[in-house]
Amino acid sequence: MKPAVNRGSDTFAGRLWHQAECKKSWVCLGLDVDLGRLPEGLPRSTEGARQFLCEVVDACADVVVAFKPNIPFYLALGPGGLRLLRDVRDAIGQRALLIADNKVGDVADTSERYAQFLFDYLEADAITFNPWGGRDAIRPLIERPERGAFAWLRSSNPSADDLQGLETRLGEPVYVHLARQLAAWNELGNLGVVVGATRPDDVATVRSLTLGMPILAPGVGVQGGALEATVLAGFGPEPDGVLVNAGRSALWAGDGPEYAQAVRARVEELRTAIEAARTR
Repeated sequence: MKPAVNRGSDTFAGRLWHQAECKKSWVCLGLDVDLGRLPEGLPRSTEGARQFLCEVVDACADVVVAFKPNIPFYLALGPGGLRLLRDVRDAIGQRALLIADNKVGDVADTSERYAQFLFDYLEADAITFNPWGGRDAIRPLIERPERGAFAWLRSSNPSADDLQGLETRLGEPVYVHLARQLAAWNELGNLGVVVGATRPDDVATVRSLTLGMPILAPGVGVQGGALEATVLAGFGPEPDGVLVNAGRSALWAGDGPEYAQAVRARVEELRTAIEAARTR
């Protein structure tokens, strides 16, 4: 018999729920740095990015439950980008959760090195991972109950059905079968799933199969995801929350000297919209 999921606050899922409800915010702000889009007046360099990101963190730490830097955007900047990533982590501190978005997945010894980098060096509260290699491959990424791990399950890009929508021999799409597997692996109460807000019907399907697991929903904003439908489909009793990612439309909301406040204003709009949808 599969062990019951621990829904206590000592698990990542419980911790996320508690912090989100205390802040009354289920917003996750993406920090996908792009030197070419830095606001006017800032140098197009890692130093300019450091000032921009740290000011955004300071402006938004009390109105988001998590920040989500997309790791390749930092690695593309070379050694300076790695230092920038660590500086962003230090700026966040304990004021919000940090989700390292790297969608890692490989054989076990490589996954162990990913875990060391993301959890021990970067001190991420949670990561994203690719479960394609099976449980033995990703075990090092999911075996720490206090650290969250969101499986890249149902993505928001248009051609996701090339693989995720294929029908298995059981007569169900691959992503549905994988959702069942992930629920079975969630013995420590620390797993979540990534499901694009561009597919609210699939959010409902995944929610029914992954009780006790938070959903990370990208795709609201530029990609045109359905916020209200996603919230209604994904939220359930504790700890079944929906972490809505505010991406490019929020991070690059302002290009003048008040850029940090412009980001905060966009985050607060999303925060209010999520709470309004939950009460309908």
